[in-house]
Amino acid sequence: MTENGQPKFCIGDLVLIVHESTVGKIVKYYFINQKWYYSLEGRTELFLEDSLSPIRDNQMQHENRENILISYKFQLGDIVQVKGYGEDLFFIIGFRVEIWRYKDSAWEDIIYELSRIKDGQWLEASEEELTYITNEQNGKKLLMQRYPSEKRQLLQPSKLTNQEKRKTTDIDELLDMYNDYQYLFLNFGEAKYKKKMKEILKKLEALAKSPFQKD
Repeated sequence: MTENGQPKFCIGDLVLIVHESTVGKIVKYYFINQKWYYSLEGRTELFLEDSLSPIRDNQMQHENRENILISYKFQLGDIVQVKGYGEDLFFIIGFRVEIWRYKDSAWEDIIYELSRIKDGQWLEASEEELTYITNEQNGKKLLMQRYPSEKRQLLQPSKLTNQEKRKTTDIDELLDMYNDYQYLFLNFGEAKYKKKMKEILKKLEALAKSPFQKD
């Protein structure tokens, strides 16, 4: 706070969140227990004044910004085949863009996150490895035609056990990854580890909400 007890920042100010190294815009501020707290645009938590640093106009001028147009060949829910997995069918549960910049070269990679229809196995693949089959709406009809015998076999305890093991293995692997990043975040406090934790939770949620789960 200032010498006369007023808040250091005003509504609309751009500030740096020190422990995250990210920029936020102040939308409200509160005086709680003799300390100023700030609410930032798009954030649910409050930030103590000491955790924020002002951003000057000359600092903003030195930021390099780039607008990138990304064209996606596939959409969420699309049914695809993957190179190296034969006739197995997968559906797309998510995707991300990896941006690469070097002194003499630049490119973007689109990575798709997939779940195999017949057993829920999770997989990542590049756009070049995928072959489009159909969309999500037609995929449910295709599932009934392609795996009719497997659907009946789900009533057999041995078959169900194998599929449960596959699903458990995928979930365990993701949970192990989550625990590793949680340990790194708790010990080093870097925002990139927290971001990875959120990504893994999204993957678990997407697998759980698969529209092709066989009941």
